[in-house]
Order: sequence, then C-alpha cells, then structure tokens
Amino acid sequence: MENIFRAYDIRGIIDKEINEKNVEKIGKAFGTFLNGKGTVVVSRDTRRKGEIFKDKLIEGILSTGVDVLDIGLQCTPVLNFYCNLVNATAGAQITASHNPPEYSGIRFRKSDGTGFPEIIPKIKEIFFSGKFLEGHGKVKRVNGDIPKKEYINYVLKKIKIENPLSVVIDPGNGATSNFAKDMYERGGCKVIAINDEPNSEFSGRGPDPKPKMILDLGQEVRINNADLGVAFDGDGDRVAIVDDEGEPLSADEIGCILIKEILNERKGNVVINVECSKSVEETVIENGGEVIYTRVGDAFLAGSIKENNAIFGMEASNHFTIPEIFPFDDGVLVGLFFAKMLSKKNIPLSEMRKKIPRYPKKMIKIECKDNLKFKVIENIKNKLKEKYKIIDIDGVRINLNGGWVLIRASNTTPFIRLTIESKTEKELGLLLDKFKVIIEDEIEKVIKND
Repeated sequence: MENIFRAYDIRGIIDKEINEKNVEKIGKAFGTFLNGKGTVVVSRDTRRKGEIFKDKLIEGILSTGVDVLDIGLQCTPVLNFYCNLVNATAGAQITASHNPPEYSGIRFRKSDGTGFPEIIPKIKEIFFSGKFLEGHGKVKRVNGDIPKKEYINYVLKKIKIENPLSVVIDPGNGATSNFAKDMYERGGCKVIAINDEPNSEFSGRGPDPKPKMILDLGQEVRINNADLGVAFDGDGDRVAIVDDEGEPLSADEIGCILIKEILNERKGNVVINVECSKSVEETVIENGGEVIYTRVGDAFLAGSIKENNAIFGMEASNHFTIPEIFPFDDGVLVGLFFAKMLSKKNIPLSEMRKKIPRYPKKMIKIECKDNLKFKVIENIKNKLKEKYKIIDIDGVRINLNGGWVLIRASNTTPFIRLTIESKTEKELGLLLDKFKVIIEDEIEKVIKND
C-alpha cells in the first residue's frame, strides 16, 4: 500500500494496489491537508475505473468540507489551465500518465497548475493516521467542453501559425482524443488524426509514445506527405514528434530545436533534467543561454523554472515547458508551438534534425522492488563518490571525459534506470557493462540483507 505514494504523485495497479476504498481515503487526506477549506478542480483521463475513482476522490474531498469543481474527462494540461483560470485552491487528476493501462493514480496540482510534490509525504502521513476532518463540501459539475474551449482560446491567442502546415496527430486513445485535432485545425494546420477515439485500453498503440510505439504515425506522415507528426501520452503532458520522413525525434532533438528558436528571441536560463543529452547543454551554451540542471519529474522541473526565472525547461522523457505561456509542461501546447516554429522555416524538419549532434546514448531498466530501490541507490552513491566526482541531486550522475553515466531509481515503476551517453559506441558498451554489474551486485546484496 505504501508503494503507491511516489515521489510526485500516487500510482498503482488498479484493484491490486489502488481501489475505490483507498481513493476515497486519499480524498479525505487531501481535503484534510487543505484544512477543510477552498475549492479543488477534479478531472480524469480515459483509464479503466476513471469515472469511479474520480467520484470516490470527490466524495472523500467533500467529506472534509472542501468544495469541488468536477470537469470530467480532460487531459492534464486543461486541468492545469483551469485551476489557474478559476483561481482554485488546488487540482487533482485521476491518471497514471504514460504507465500501462492496468495502472491508475492521482496527480495533485497547485493553484497555478504546476505539480505538488511536497504534498505526497503529507497526504501519506494523514492517510495512514486515519485522522480526517469532517465537513460538507459542495460539488459543481462543469460541462467538460467549457474548460476545453477556454484553454483553446487562450492558447490560440499566444500561438499563430504563419504558413499552413500538414500535421498528423496521434492522441493514442488517451485524454487528448477528440480535442487536440480541433485545436490544431483552428490553429492553422491541416490535420489528419489517428487513434483519436478515447478508450481505457489505449488500444491503438498504448499510452506511452515511445519511438517503437509510434511507427504507425510515421507511416501516416509519409503516406500523406505531411510536414510532421505529433503524438501525446495518456494524459497529454508529454509530446513526441515525427519528422517529414516519418522518423521520430528524440526528446533531446526536440529540445535542441526549440531551444535554438526560443534563445534566438531572447536569452536566459534553460532548465534541463539530469537525463538530458550533452547535445542539449551544448545547444544552450552555443545560443547564449545558461544551463541549470534539476532532478527528474515535471513538478521539480516547474519548481526549478520558477526559482531560476527560466525561459524554457525540458526533460529527456518528452516533458517540455514554455513558461512564457504556461508554467507547467504541456504536450498539446508544445506540439502546436513546434508547428508554429516549423511554419517559419524554409527547410523540412528532417533537415533541421540532421544539424543536431548525436551521441551514442542508451538507457536500460533493471528490475528492483520499490521498497528496496532507493536503498540500492544510496549504497551505490556512497561507493562511487570515493572514486568519482558525482552529482547527486537525483540518483548518481558521473561526468566522464568521454560522456556521462546516470544511475537513478524510477519514481513511478519498480526499476532502477541506468543511462549512459558516450562519444563512441565502443565506449558506451564498456560503460554499460561495467555499471550494470555494479547495480546488479548491489541489488543482490540489499535483497540478502532485507
């Protein structure tokens, strides 16, 4: 049960780890944290039991005296925006983002729509104490089309596409289905949509728009001679881009292209997480910006952007933030912004990406139980700091002459991630073998001592 309380949200397997009873109890803990006052905006994505979990969460919140605005089925960016628009006390989304269909969860938002990571340990404490405030909050059901309309109108005032583009979008049957297409068309794009009907199993390609999962999108781009393809994850806060040749761009490549565009307009700080490529850092510096590293997680990214008054922020997991428009990561917005940027260029996206340096990079996941993974990381950090100069804001990052190594526990799944980037494939392979053994040996030792 404790494992559903993650670093910046709540996630678990439906009915096995997260069910109606504990969702209602989480609602009570959330309302108690808010001192039984204020208004919370609540919505859900397309996952199984989403409507049931939303209603149970609302029931728990109301029982503490907090009022609720129920805006129904929405992508997370719309929830974030609406929290800000109505000056809500906080927000909550029933979602497990990009996780497989058998997962669900809850993400909490601040009044400005950014993440709320500091709330998780407090809600966890209240949850297990069983001491909840009692009250009688009121719920207002808002027609879900209203927040969508307000969001689209706001974004289209900020983003105007100069020359019409042909775009294929792929919502992946998630919360951006029957929504993003309308926005992109109104924004000036000729749009073809695939996987555009919401369903709980994300039957078209799954909720995670990894390169191997968006091959159909690439094919549709080629067939239709489109300028680019845009795909979203289950709740719409991540975006993936496919070029005019149907090839997926890496998050680092998307970031580099956007960074050049934004820094060309004005100079400033750029926040990137510890998983980002050396090419991103190089792009920022070459274009007159300053790099600030932060830990993995959209909530931490948003916090660092605020703290450092940054003009752009990104994660290697396809989260991007353009704070001039929104202080939170938003896949739908960034995809349209990317289209706007491309519409001003005289070269195709495939040519733009070829100008970005590529370094061999690989990430592998090593299975490790949730209750052991952070102990493993702590032990590895203590051992490696005797041999290397490390960065430990999130796991262990080692900068080497030929590249870098990052060892960190996943915040959302029972794995330890090993990410390596190097100048050559040979060196990458050697580093991968070396540090994989270090991690596996430490996991074995911790298991024996558990």
